[in-house]
Amino acid sequence: LSRRRRHRGDRENPKESKCIGVFGMSLHTDERTIRDVFERYGPIDEVQIVYDYHTGRSRGFAFVYYKYIDDAVDAKENAPGVEIDGHKIRVDYSITERAHTPTPGTYLGLLVLVNKLINVSPNLFIDML
Repeated sequence: LSRRRRHRGDRENPKESKCIGVFGMSLHTDERTIRDVFERYGPIDEVQIVYDYHTGRSRGFAFVYYKYIDDAVDAKENAPGVEIDGHKIRVDYSITERAHTPTPGTYLGLLVLVNKLINVSPNLFIDML
């Protein structure tokens, strides 16, 4: 695990930023739909829907990166409660400074340790005695 901080500020009172989080989305909402809804507040650099690594399905939230902070402020103030694909969304400033540290997609706990022990040469245990 990385020891670098991923978040700045707090969730209750996030600092204004060019990046807003869009939460409570339908799992079927696509990037084009998000862009169409949020472009009315100003020019967008990027839209990123967050997908589950294993299933490839949306996790129901996205990040919209505006070109100008004033446009993000406008969207944050005016977009909450807008209905997209039958879901009322919540909008807030992103508190994420960087992406999550990538994982190999497997649980690295006891199961992996047991699996490694099963596949170890019996001679290793004999040498340990």
